[in-house]
Amino acid sequence: MISKTLCLLFSESYSAVTNELAADRTLATVPFAGRYRLIDFVLSSLVKARVNNIGILTKEHYGSLVDHVGAGKDWDLDRKNGGLKILTPFANPGSETTRNRSKIDALLSCQTYLEESNEEYVILADSNIVMNIDFADLVRYHNDKGADITIVYQQRNDAVYNGLVIDQDRDGRVVDAYYAAGQMTDCQNQVLKIFVFNKELLMNLLGRAYTFGWTDFERDFITKNISKLHVYGYEHKGYCAVINTVGDLYKASMEMLTPALRKEVFESDTTILTRVKNSPPTLYGFESKVKNSLIADGCTIDGTVENCVIFRGVTIEKGAVLKDCVIMQNSTIHAGAKLECVITDKDVTVEAEHVMGGYPTYPFVISKGQTV
Repeated sequence: MISKTLCLLFSESYSAVTNELAADRTLATVPFAGRYRLIDFVLSSLVKARVNNIGILTKEHYGSLVDHVGAGKDWDLDRKNGGLKILTPFANPGSETTRNRSKIDALLSCQTYLEESNEEYVILADSNIVMNIDFADLVRYHNDKGADITIVYQQRNDAVYNGLVIDQDRDGRVVDAYYAAGQMTDCQNQVLKIFVFNKELLMNLLGRAYTFGWTDFERDFITKNISKLHVYGYEHKGYCAVINTVGDLYKASMEMLTPALRKEVFESDTTILTRVKNSPPTLYGFESKVKNSLIADGCTIDGTVENCVIFRGVTIEKGAVLKDCVIMQNSTIHAGAKLECVITDKDVTVEAEHVMGGYPTYPFVISKGQTV
């Protein structure tokens, strides 16, 4: 079944949620865990399942996406037939707009791509999800159930959740889907925004969306069709972090400092692939102190680092103290600076003796290229 499957990845979440780290890049390419981008996780699971026809739907600020994935060489997707394609808002000459306002807009802009494909099934997935998922088993489940649509969900009891929730019967068929918002008290089947569609059905829904002006993917494609179509739920039981906000990114980054969770994500059967960059080993000075931190190659550490995620090429000078921080690529923390619960984007410089801090629930963010 998997050989008859293509995947369309959304590089944006198309939600009203803002993320300072995605102001000048797609959400898909927000850095994570020292050397990766968010899109690497879903993309690696697709490669593991041998889904060889993958399109990435873009919205804006996709220069970083093109730079990161390129033609897909690092994922063995640079091939003559199928492979990896970046589908821009201008990909379809018949598109009504040069900017996709919603997921439905994005799908309408790539109708030609879908029509010309030979696959029978289409996986639609967000790319801001840190997880390992068996897509081959997902498509097999979809086929075995005779489903028109299969929705990936996870039983969760997040303190706060805003999104789609589904209820199922004993056979796994979805009998209700509704939006939950705010404080959660019970465990719910929260939708992870990964779906499998029969391609013919998806094309039919896109035609109706164009005719009737549909704009909300989950409302118009999913909830309206619960009673009309065979819609099933597929439970994901492993680790999963959906990254929409800076708070989400910070929480997931700190979770990667827990050995068991890090092992589940990075040492499973799915190898997490990313763009290859050759860097020298990190240099630790004689007076450096490092505790419970994830540190990438190419760094120079002379200060104190505790419970931090440090990306490639970071310099931390003597006397600097970092606790519970995420320091992204090529940043420099000068001598005597003290940071706690801080996220720095790429190429940030923190001057000597500066003291800054946030909270675990609201980390302090320094934008790309800033000197503070």
